Amino acid sequence: MPVGLKDEIKTSLIANMQDLLDPYMGEQGFKRRAKSLVYKREYKLATQVIDMHLQIHPKDNPNASAAIYPFMEVHVPAVDRVLGKLVEGNPGLLEGTTNGRSSQPIGFTSQKADPGRWYVYQQDSVPEIVVSVRAFIERWVVPFLDVYATPEDIVATDERGDGRMVLDRAHIMRVVAAALVCNRQDHAQAVMEKRLSALGARLRYRQVYDYISGFQPSPEAKPDDGACGG
Repeated sequence: MPVGLKDEIKTSLIANMQDLLDPYMGEQGFKRRAKSLVYKREYKLATQVIDMHLQIHPKDNPNASAAIYPFMEVHVPAVDRVLGKLVEGNPGLLEGTTNGRSSQPIGFTSQKADPGRWYVYQQDSVPEIVVSVRAFIERWVVPFLDVYATPEDIVATDERGDGRMVLDRAHIMRVVAAALVCNRQDHAQAVMEKRLSALGARLRYRQVYDYISGFQPSPEAKPDDGACGG
């Protein structure tokens, strides 16, 4: 890698984000620190993050100087707490793309023909790329994040088979945790039976099955305390 290439492209990217993307993101409640590629907002019961991840000389396209490959992540504290209890002592249960954190490329929110990945060949193409990223975020990402910010949202997304979240085992654990936060023990059990009922999976996730069967609603699971966005 040529010395300083990453810093050079990052500097150009940030300068163009400041002029071409920051105003729109600010209107949506997202903030970005100076010299950072990360946008963050507090929305409903979640902290939502969009990271303009930068890859130098991407392996899938060696002719490109860089790839801009934004990721999004959603933190819902009430869900995170129950998720921690579900997999306590066995973090390997969260193996997968999302690691149980709703972390994934923004491309999953779009039609499959649009991967949400942009290649930089020459630095003078960066402004055009940032404009394209903004259009993508406006069309696909923000509308999804607007309806994915509470435990109830996580459960509803699963119930309707939304398809905009990576359905790995780690994410399945997050859906189970959200269902329990919402006092939906029935849905938590149904998710496990649908997705992880094969003998090997049932044995590996036995502690999760046991947690669901012994689950006792906590104050955060009450519909009137806001934990489920109600």
